[in-house]
Parts: sequence; C-alpha cells; structure tokens
Amino acid sequence: MLISTDAIQIAANRIQPYLPPTPVIRSDYYSQKTAANIFLKLDIFQPTHSFKVRGALNALLSLPEEQRQKGVITASQGNHGMGVIYAAELSGVGATVYLGKNAAPSRVQALEALGGEVVLYGDSWDEANRQAMKVAANEGKAFIHPFNNPNVMAGQATIFVELMQQMPSIDLVIASIGGGGLISGIISAVQAFSPKTDVIGVETIGADSMYQSVQAGHIVELPAITSIATSLGARRTEQTQFDIVNEYAKDVVAISDEMVVESLVELLNEEKLLVEPAASCTLSALTQGKIQVKPNANVAVIMCGANVTMDNVSEWRK
Repeated sequence: MLISTDAIQIAANRIQPYLPPTPVIRSDYYSQKTAANIFLKLDIFQPTHSFKVRGALNALLSLPEEQRQKGVITASQGNHGMGVIYAAELSGVGATVYLGKNAAPSRVQALEALGGEVVLYGDSWDEANRQAMKVAANEGKAFIHPFNNPNVMAGQATIFVELMQQMPSIDLVIASIGGGGLISGIISAVQAFSPKTDVIGVETIGADSMYQSVQAGHIVELPAITSIATSLGARRTEQTQFDIVNEYAKDVVAISDEMVVESLVELLNEEKLLVEPAASCTLSALTQGKIQVKPNANVAVIMCGANVTMDNVSEWRK
C-alpha cells in the first residue's frame, strides 16, 4: 500500500525543523555523458551522512511520548542505526542498535560515538533484526524497522517533496534499493504529487533481493549478502515494499561491484564527492547503459549515503 499524501506532508512538516533540505546540483559531467540533465540529490549532507535519518526521525517523533521515553530499538547495517540514534538524542531518549557480528568495526564505532548502545548478534542483518524485534517486544520498547514501517517510508518520501522545489521538472528518479523503504517512499510521493515521473531502482549483484524478486514475480530471499554494498544488505524485502516496487517502478536493475567501484572513483574524480557503493551504483547503472534516458530529460539521482572511507575504497579497488 502506498504511503498517503497526508502522511508524506505531515512527515515533511515534522522533520523540517530538524533537517533542512539537502542540496541538489546539476552535474555538467554526467549531463554531457548522457545527453540528459542529471541532477544529484545530495543526502550525503544529512547530519548522519545518509538519507536514513529522515525516516528514523519521522518514525521516532510519531511515537506517543510515553512510548518514546521507554527508548527505542532497531537493527541496522549502520546508516539507519545512526539515524535512529541521532533522532533519539534529539528527543532525549535511549536507543539500542543490533548489528550482525560481521559488522565493520568502523560502523560500530560510529554508532557508539553518536551515543547509542550497540549489540552484535547473528551472522547477518536479518538475524540481528529478528533478535532486535524479539527484545523490543519483551521489553515493551518501540522497534523502528529500517524499511518496513510506514512512518519510516513517509520520512524517506520527503526526498521527493524537496526535489519538487529544487528542480524545474522531474522526468525520472533513480534510487538504490536495500530493503525497499527509500524507493517505496519515493514512489508514494511520486504517485501523490507527480505521477508522470518515472522511478527506477538499482541494486548491486550479491545484494539484489528486490531485483531477483521482481524478476521472479514473488519475494526471493538471498542465501547471503556477497556485495561490498553492505548498506543494501537485506537478504529479502517485505511484502509492502515488493508490491509497491513491482507495481509502480518503471524498472529495477542490478550492477556488478566492479562497475560500482569504477563509478565511485569516477564521481570522486569528476564531482569531488565521495559516496558509498549504495549511492554510486545509481550512476553506474546510468552510465553503463542499464538505464536509458531520453535526450534533455530531467533526471534526479539520489546520492543516498557517504559513510565510507578512503581505506574502504583502496581495498575495494584491489
């Protein structure tokens, strides 16, 4: 089910005092390369350097005060967890984030530096997520799912609300997919405010649960996440997100890690922006011909996160 127009507008009004609109730039380099007008939506400049803070903040502020004061729990590969901790700090409440035991130490340190409690559990995000939900139920705390939560999706939808004020018109939005909360929110906003706008999703091979699900016509669970794009690392989507993407997305494509790293370096060299593979995959799909754009089309490409280091990039390039 799509997120309603009212819910999206309420979310935009709710988070605006805390999260001013992030910038949009027109990239001459990518515009010339594609013969379209390529605009980069820089949600890498959020306080947590990822769009995830939008949904986390909207979900937390939507909770009744009594429930909020009990603290909140979530499971995350890192970016959603940072968003939840940031939102909890603004509200003066505690937050606990569950991660798989294979989480990068830098992610754990970043979460703890923001003031959250971190618990490592299981061999994947999916296992950590199940445990977090169980603990939240037992302790009576609110669980904020990273994508399968209507208030989280409404928060992510505010990206498109901002884009409508920042671009002359929008023919196409390109966004990456992990569990599907971002693209489902964007699709909901597009259907509410600009139904002629197309939306295309991008995943990396090895973290392409939505791509495989759309191809199969039903939800497919990956046996493991093998892509470097760990922030896209949900082994399966949920029914709501699958239904929205399957019905309303113009296309979903998958890109190899090798192509993603090439695009990451290309973006750094040409636009001086360092982003995660979860963001550079969108440009990779655009420049490698996986996504065809019409000449002079206005294309918004979501730069969703930048929680990456040059050490990461050097290792990936090897």
